[in-house]
Amino acid sequence: MKTLKVHGALFVVAVIGALLTWTRDTTSEADEGRPLVWERDTTDVVSVHYRAPEMDVRIQRRTDDAGSFLWGIEIEGAESTDTLEYPVGAPGTTLVGRLANLRVIRDLGRLSPEMVEGFGLDDATETVEVEFVDERRLLAVGDSAFGGQDRYALEPATGAGYVIAADITRPLSIGEGALRERWLHRFMDDEVATVRIAVPGGGAREMARTEDGEWTEVDGDIPDPAFANFMQRVDQLAIGGYGAEPGPLSTQSLLRVDYLDAAGEQLGFVEIFHDDLAEQDPYFIRSETTRIVAFAVTSLAERVREGLGEVF
Repeated sequence: MKTLKVHGALFVVAVIGALLTWTRDTTSEADEGRPLVWERDTTDVVSVHYRAPEMDVRIQRRTDDAGSFLWGIEIEGAESTDTLEYPVGAPGTTLVGRLANLRVIRDLGRLSPEMVEGFGLDDATETVEVEFVDERRLLAVGDSAFGGQDRYALEPATGAGYVIAADITRPLSIGEGALRERWLHRFMDDEVATVRIAVPGGGAREMARTEDGEWTEVDGDIPDPAFANFMQRVDQLAIGGYGAEPGPLSTQSLLRVDYLDAAGEQLGFVEIFHDDLAEQDPYFIRSETTRIVAFAVTSLAERVREGLGEVF
């Protein structure tokens, strides 16, 4: 059975189904049978914008040479001017799919002024706006529904009221901690045929992976246990968070690993950097999924650095 190449067991909290990006069939089991408010293709989603007094979060759809991806932009606190940007991971992708095809727990119909006030919607300061290619849909979010954590919501444009699931707004209110990319790679482990490792100063190695998972020299047949141990350390690398700003003059590259398939096509890569002047979290990491430099989990990056001597 194929397994996802997931780096950092401490952070493996997503499920396989959450990796299905930009598909029409995004209805989760929890949403099955619930009233449908609107139904759009997820490729029509331009952005999702969550506003609250303590948090402002945008999820934008962007494209590059590799295709479509989701990008998070976050400002925490009404008085803050600091902006945090990060790639959106599986939970955020799933959330965007649910907002593209919005199903609610209850459709309350057109709300009277008394209901609007009673549900805490008359002065709601929390909103969720979904921008499609041809329209915008805005929900004002009010009090929690009686007896639970689900929320009352009002679409001002239509006057219709709903009870929406708590897990629609909760990830947005948390922000980066709930939405960010946690995986360095999305390719399957058995897709990797060879790796190329380069270190500063011109050191490089290219190794082949056998069907048994052993590592040998390209066109060789003698397993290299030291290299296998090193690759195991590389495979355990994990993202510690975003907002990394390594010193431009004090940061050095430690290594780059490129993963290639049997046809020699690149599947992905990972780079590790070290900031010699950083007092804490001195290691940084970048891969095809992060697109930007992120903090690396220090203990795991340190093990990779220590293992370089075994292979170079």
